[in-house]
Amino acid sequence: MDNIITIKNLKKHYGNNEVLRGINFSLVKNENVVILGPSGSGKSTFLRCINHIEEPTSGEIYFNSTLITNKNIQKIRQDIGMVFQHFNLINNLTVMDNLILAPTKLKIMEREAAEKKAHSLLRHIGLSSKAYSYPSSLSGGQKQRIAIIRSMMLSPKVLLFDEPTSALDPESIGDVLSLIREVANAGMTTMIVTHEMNFAKEIASRIIFIDKGKIIEEGTPTEFFTHPQTPRVREFLQKVL
Repeated sequence: MDNIITIKNLKKHYGNNEVLRGINFSLVKNENVVILGPSGSGKSTFLRCINHIEEPTSGEIYFNSTLITNKNIQKIRQDIGMVFQHFNLINNLTVMDNLILAPTKLKIMEREAAEKKAHSLLRHIGLSSKAYSYPSSLSGGQKQRIAIIRSMMLSPKVLLFDEPTSALDPESIGDVLSLIREVANAGMTTMIVTHEMNFAKEIASRIIFIDKGKIIEEGTPTEFFTHPQTPRVREFLQKVL
């Protein structure tokens, strides 16, 4: 299989707090992996280590067989995009300037080409009228959909979603999940931390369950939800379903 990300014995400590305790994992191109687990289990830290927002304490992370280090992290972040729980839009920039900032600053695109792509993406999500608005005038759902297309501006090979709907009101969740579904169905390789169980069942090609910093079970949605193998996952599912 064509592994796009390979992780070997990943550990992350904050002082004496062991958040990730030796994770081994491979992501295959075009997979949609959903990460489930209780709060505080290390799910978000796992994603942030892959993108090197958090520096791993030890272990190895490979992207297309290349070891990710601080020396090549700028290039890696072009290929591994990330969508955060709280949008991370820059409040004193317009939507357009938020969208074109990274591709123009990294000299991937000229401003005119970046603006053309941004307008096209905004049209696609029905937010063309917001191109020159500021984030403060947008709803949470609008901010998150713009954060998603901002990640698409760099044409990444992988997109990481860290609880993309947890900060949204119920009416906005459906729009954001619909856009993520569309991105995944178009062939993007994704890893998604979410608490939306029905969405996980629908979109995942594979589910991994993290608890206390370790992957303790993985499988297809059918295997995971109907035939859980461990008492811990059975306990978790009884509480959330």
